[in-house]
Amino acid sequence: MKYTFVIAGLILTGLFLPSVFAQSIDDAPIMFEAARKHFVKGEYNQAITIYDEILEIVPNNISTLKMKAIAESNLGHHEKSLKQFFRILQYQPNDVVALTGMGVGFGNLGEYQEAQKYFKKAMEQKPNSTVVKNYNDFVSKVIAKYPYTATEKPPELEKTYPVKIPEWVKQISKWWSEDKIEDSEFISALRHMIENRIIQIPYVDSSKKTDSVIPKWVKDNAAWWSEGMISDLDFVSGIQFMIQRGIITVNTEKTSEETQEEKDREFYFFEKYLRSVAKNVSDEKRYIEYPNPSQDVIKKFLRDYIKWNFEEEVKTASSKFPDPTYEIINGTYVIHYKVYVNEQPSGLPLDHVSTLKNSFLFWENQELSTNNQKARIQFEIVEQKHEANVWVTWVVRNIGEGVLGHAHLGKGVVEVTLGDYNCDGSFQLYDVNSVEAIMTHELGHSIGLPHVNDANNIMYPSMNPKYAYCLLS
Repeated sequence: MKYTFVIAGLILTGLFLPSVFAQSIDDAPIMFEAARKHFVKGEYNQAITIYDEILEIVPNNISTLKMKAIAESNLGHHEKSLKQFFRILQYQPNDVVALTGMGVGFGNLGEYQEAQKYFKKAMEQKPNSTVVKNYNDFVSKVIAKYPYTATEKPPELEKTYPVKIPEWVKQISKWWSEDKIEDSEFISALRHMIENRIIQIPYVDSSKKTDSVIPKWVKDNAAWWSEGMISDLDFVSGIQFMIQRGIITVNTEKTSEETQEEKDREFYFFEKYLRSVAKNVSDEKRYIEYPNPSQDVIKKFLRDYIKWNFEEEVKTASSKFPDPTYEIINGTYVIHYKVYVNEQPSGLPLDHVSTLKNSFLFWENQELSTNNQKARIQFEIVEQKHEANVWVTWVVRNIGEGVLGHAHLGKGVVEVTLGDYNCDGSFQLYDVNSVEAIMTHELGHSIGLPHVNDANNIMYPSMNPKYAYCLLS
């Protein structure tokens, strides 16, 4: 994409490019690219039609499931989206996009406690993600504001299930705890029972390294369990520990048919859970706050377009604005700028008026020069437009292809975009740090600074904004 530079404008670089769909089926990559073209234009129904065709050729393909899930989410088909993300997690349980998508889906349904579980799992995988943090902060606030009774989750969906241990195994554990049988005999007996599914316990990853030392607490657990002093789950934790440490090596490979049957059964209970969630939310008339406010923001901006956008003022020459005043103190020019700040729409989740103070402070702390003398900037917010040297506003209108902000040079209007359609085809807000950086850059133009070639300088003409809520950012 070719970008057109505008006077005092900040240029956006880096459009959304999804991962390449790699399959041996010749038509699949072509189909995926066709779907992508619809997706990035927000034509989600057309994209989904093609994704479904691809899934007929390559069932459960992760890339396709992911894009279809996001498309369904953007259409507001939250249950459909959740089913796609769930399928992904069945094969890739640590996929951050799928975990976040699950949280978003349950948040959109009003099941916030379940949403928070997925956001926390996503944060474990990607602790520095702005998107996941924003979503997690949102649901935490909603849970605090609107307590509710969570929908009961089927035990078949909990990873602590199933646990099945025959009663007679307690006698073997008792003998072992009393040193009537050797460690090796007990381990061999456990291995036989696990591999033949006499004992059924949740799957755990085993270590590549083997250990021969059994901790004392594991043997104590066996003794207490044999006498009914602790639960099956407590006893199983000892078995899982030994498998993880390689003390017990078991072969629990299953046929692909068995594995798929288990996944299908799990999916059945997930669909049942979604129906229960929908019924509970409806019966309780539960109040729902949607976790991604981007669409509400764009609606408010477009509804009050004239109020939030200085489009006509931008067209006028900045010469009509009053010049800033200055005084010389100890040989330094102190230039006084009066700034009119346009209000933000109600309900905007990210407070950019507050971060504007950081932008002011940044330039006030810079040592500049004018007329070969040192200069400093001081900003003052005023209530009347006619008094101001600079008008500041946050916009969502298209101010130029790929342009993030606009400012008249030296004085005049400063515009900073709040988001765009480049992440996934729907309007998505930028994160607060990105908006602050754009504002600081444009304020630099408003006090007369041009672009520079140093990529580390705030006045460099391009940047990659980050998104506050987009799943593909």
